[in-house]
Amino acid sequence: MSGELAPARHGLSVLDNREVSAPRIAMPARLSDAEGADARVGLANAIFDDVAALVRAEELDVVVVRSVDLAGFDGVVLPGGGDLDPARYGGDTAASVYDVNAEQDDLDLGIARAAAEAGIPILGVCRGLQVLNVAFGGTLVEDLPESAVRHSPGDDGCGDLEWAWHPVAVAAGSRLRAEVDADTVPVASGHHQAVRALGAGLVATAVAEDGVVEAVEHESLPIIAVQWHPEAEGTPAHLAAAPFAVFADLVHAGRLAAR
Repeated sequence: MSGELAPARHGLSVLDNREVSAPRIAMPARLSDAEGADARVGLANAIFDDVAALVRAEELDVVVVRSVDLAGFDGVVLPGGGDLDPARYGGDTAASVYDVNAEQDDLDLGIARAAAEAGIPILGVCRGLQVLNVAFGGTLVEDLPESAVRHSPGDDGCGDLEWAWHPVAVAAGSRLRAEVDADTVPVASGHHQAVRALGAGLVATAVAEDGVVEAVEHESLPIIAVQWHPEAEGTPAHLAAAPFAVFADLVHAGRLAAR
């Protein structure tokens, strides 16, 4: 793995005395109304606040946004949600997808691209990883075939069991590996799509046993994303916090570098 993915922790978890305000983190609003919609829309909307809570636990200030203007923001978190329109990445528009929302795609992709261009740290969760991959020119598997690993708990992605649990192997030398301090960790999945071809500059830093990419980092930009749901109930506290801790370090490092 390239040197650019070396562990990010350098004592930056303690705020510098000159930092008088918490870093401001933009989270794009979820624009689909869950009322009467696919059950997965309701789940994504419900766990939005759980993701925001894990961001705030790192002493970061979450601001829900509906614009791609990132002036005054120190970081971006791209949360879960419905499927990207396959047309956005040259995919099969006849594939089985749900909650395709052009306005949501415009917002999420616009924010991802604006943040990357400005060098603002980004954390992606589930759909957020897929948004990042497409923003960097990558493609997606529109609907995962059955495999030895169960990535979605049911035909509709919801039901009595909200998550499918399975292990992922974490790449040595990655920021994520330095944080979780383990070669393999259990994760909660709830997705029927995945990375097909990685976007430019993105490196796979965790994979499932069937080869599905479960986490990425950028080789030079302050970007980390996970395909699983660290906010899922039942996730060990240190594993729930890990992606957010890496992201917080990137945010604090960015603030210090900007002085």
